[in-house]
Amino acid sequence: MEDLYDETYNLMCRYLREYYPVSDKLCDELFDKCPFVHFKKGELFVSEDRECHNIYFIMRGFCSCFYVKDGKEYILHFFKEGDFGMLFHTFLSRQKAFLNLKATEDTLALCVSRDNFDYFWHEYHDFVLLFYKVFENYAIEREEMYYLMRSNCAEDRVKHYSETHEIQHLMKHVPQYCIASYLNMTPETFAKILARRNKNI
Repeated sequence: MEDLYDETYNLMCRYLREYYPVSDKLCDELFDKCPFVHFKKGELFVSEDRECHNIYFIMRGFCSCFYVKDGKEYILHFFKEGDFGMLFHTFLSRQKAFLNLKATEDTLALCVSRDNFDYFWHEYHDFVLLFYKVFENYAIEREEMYYLMRSNCAEDRVKHYSETHEIQHLMKHVPQYCIASYLNMTPETFAKILARRNKNI
C-alpha cells in the first residue's frame, strides 16, 4: 500500500512539474487535501445543465469533452494523463455546464474542489503560476485548433494531425468515429481519407 501511495504521489508531482516547478510543500498539501476519484469507462463526471464545482487532474486514463445534439455526441477536446480536465465556463463563472466530460477508459483523477482551488490560489504563489501555465497552454491549443479547423479541408486536417502523430495517439484510446467527430467530419469521410493515406505510405 505504501508503494502505491509513493508511486501515485511521485506521478502527480512529475505531471504537475511538466507545467511549472511547483514546491514539495504544494505537492504534499494537494495530495493530502484533494481526494482521488475513479471513473469507469463511459462514466460522466461533468454533465451539461449542471454546475461543476471541481477540476480533475487526470492521473491515469483518457477522457472526452463533448456536447450532445439530436442524440449525437460532438467531441471538442480530449484529456490525457497529465491534463487538467475542466470546463472553464461552468467552473469559473459558476454557471451550468453546456458541455460534458466523460471517461473513455477507466480513469483515476485528483479532484480539486472549488474551495480547495480558492485556498491554494490564495496560499501558494506557485499554484497561481501553475494555473497560469495551464491557461496559457489551453489558449494556445484552442487558437491553433480553431485556425486548423476553419482554414483546412477535411483531407488537410487529417494530414496535419497524422503528421503530428496525434491521430496515432488517439487511436490507442478511442474508436475512429470519436476521432472523426473531433476533426469535424463524418466517420465515413475520415475512414476514406485514412485509407487513401495508408495506401500511399
